[in-house]
Amino acid sequence: MSEARRTRQAGAIVGYVLVAAIACLGLSRLAACITGHRLLDQAQQQLASVETHQPLWRWDLRKPHDLVASRAFGNATVTSDDDALRITSNDGTPFEVGLPIAWSLDLRHWSTLQLQLRSSAPGSLGLIWQGSQTPACVAPIAGTLLPDVHTLRVDLRGLAWKSAEQGDCATPGIAQMLRLRVQLPAHATLFLSSAGLLTTEPMPRLQDVIVDIPADATEQDVERITDRALAWPMPLFRLPKGADAEAMLVLRDRLRVHWPAALIVPSGAMPEARPAEPVRAPIAWLVCVLYVLALIWLVARPVKSRLRPWLELAGCLAGPLWLIADLHWGLRATPLGITAFGAGLAFAVAIERHHLPRLWRLPDSSREWLWPLATVPVTVMLIILYGHSLRPLLLIHVLAYLAWAWLQQWLMLTMLLRRFEQILVRPAWAIMPVALTFALLHTPNGVLMQLCFVGELWWAWCFLRSRSVLPVALAHATCALLVESGLSGGLVRSLEVSARFFY
Repeated sequence: MSEARRTRQAGAIVGYVLVAAIACLGLSRLAACITGHRLLDQAQQQLASVETHQPLWRWDLRKPHDLVASRAFGNATVTSDDDALRITSNDGTPFEVGLPIAWSLDLRHWSTLQLQLRSSAPGSLGLIWQGSQTPACVAPIAGTLLPDVHTLRVDLRGLAWKSAEQGDCATPGIAQMLRLRVQLPAHATLFLSSAGLLTTEPMPRLQDVIVDIPADATEQDVERITDRALAWPMPLFRLPKGADAEAMLVLRDRLRVHWPAALIVPSGAMPEARPAEPVRAPIAWLVCVLYVLALIWLVARPVKSRLRPWLELAGCLAGPLWLIADLHWGLRATPLGITAFGAGLAFAVAIERHHLPRLWRLPDSSREWLWPLATVPVTVMLIILYGHSLRPLLLIHVLAYLAWAWLQQWLMLTMLLRRFEQILVRPAWAIMPVALTFALLHTPNGVLMQLCFVGELWWAWCFLRSRSVLPVALAHATCALLVESGLSGGLVRSLEVSARFFY
């Protein structure tokens, strides 16, 4: 190899490393910006609810999965009934229904429970609450159920609470569990549509309850700084400047343990009461239908120009990126999100249907299996340095993820890479936008985005050597399952993406 060629190769490597480093920093800042915006948006919605005397915690009960465990605890049957849950007592014995809690409840300051319900026969309502380090407290009689009563308000502070050992309980405070204990005659029915927690306490001015957390604060410093906020029902915590997405959420979770109603925002932010924007479902569905029709047109009438790879990239990625990067994938996927994501995936398969055999094409050399698997020892080293003992994974989950990784890499390396090669002046640089796209499909999980970017950059380079998806898919699945088993909950907060990352 000549000196000039070695110099060019060294320069290319330095260029790749420099661009990769800049991309990793950019992905981290992107994740932090999205997380900060999400926290501020939640705080503004929370403030708007309080200022308009709406429940700070509200449960809209429509389907069984809106309850803890999707069922009643006891001999009762839960079904859906229009805009309410239909809960029928089978034998007249008491039964309980649990209200899902995302983190915790402040029953000390939000002590009025409001229920929208209707009972087919007279009965009684009791309540159960429990904190993280306290026994369950029970109020056997918190209200009376009557057929003509549709709204029931209960002051939790005025109830006679007893512990499971029949001793007295303290006044309700920070709770991780809240259940309704219902007793109705056999075959009687309770229609339960919503529950919410209200407060009768005046809220202090935000300017008087601000707590700024310094960037260099230790865990002890945080406890000392926030100690003065113990008596405030809704303090305003501003997170450290420059914190990444994972650090923001770790601090948020720690603060919520003691202040479930706290407003937690990025550094320097001042929330303003702003309700959530209404969901414009008809407009969203119209755009989605137009998107699907455009994809069908592109499959039936491919464009015969230089725009073709651009249009095919846009068609394939628009739906998945909208669903994930715009935070539309929450705890439960919506029909609109599934349609948009599925349309992009189906379009990619349709335009690459003649190249489907590349899915199972074997590499020409056995050495080509080893290059992609070089990421496995790196993953193991990360687990040793920053992880925990490996957690067992179900075999069905392992097999399902292997198939999903295989499909992902086929799309990245067959569909996307080839079109980026057609677009770019230097086809060798196509691995960069492919890796960046793969990372963005894991928004806003900052560390996971960086790992996916670096991993896909290497795997795409390996693919250029062998043009075989199988070794890359195996390496991808192995690394991802190792991260899930030994690194998730540590260096990597979770493997969740989109809005699921914030829970």
